[in-house]
Amino acid sequence: MISLNQVCKSYDEGETLAVDGVDLHIDEGEFLVLLGESGCGKTTTLKMINRLVDPTSGSIQIDGEDASQIQPDLLRRRIGYVFQGIGLFPHLTVAENAACVPKLLGWDKESIDLRVAEVLNLLGLDPNEFGSRFPRELSGGQQQRVGVARAMAAKQSILLMDEPFGALDPITRSEIQDEFKNLQQRLNLTVVLVTHDMTEG
Repeated sequence: MISLNQVCKSYDEGETLAVDGVDLHIDEGEFLVLLGESGCGKTTTLKMINRLVDPTSGSIQIDGEDASQIQPDLLRRRIGYVFQGIGLFPHLTVAENAACVPKLLGWDKESIDLRVAEVLNLLGLDPNEFGSRFPRELSGGQQQRVGVARAMAAKQSILLMDEPFGALDPITRSEIQDEFKNLQQRLNLTVVLVTHDMTEG
């Protein structure tokens, strides 16, 4: 499903390599953790998968397609991305945040509403109770669930997660990690998660 072949990234014309010759093959339904200290290139590697950053050399394939030949915005709509620090739009409601990518893809309103309700329910957020709330009205754990819902809303089968649980307290983090792992297995999602936390990894 995702293949990285001798992928390198340099930000200074090759003098130093942020990522040096990475080879990875990630199967459909696999949960892969990129674990390492700050500055080791794990987030850069993650960002190259959906072309937030382009590799200096090497190749990346998504479902057998060369990622460099896929228009970046179209590729990103196919791949869910959960940001470090959650990254919800503060001026949008929970439902509007979750609906962002389906709207970009031109889904009709009924399909969007049904899918938003479905993903919120999957993540333990009753859409009738939470759909009209704004991010500031949610706990940290609830905000993180909305971030995951947004990443899944367009039925993406691949999710990239950049330290998604780092801002949560230990008890909430553990609960959400367990919930997400069960959800990942149930839906057969392909997940690449970046963390520096050995316990989380």
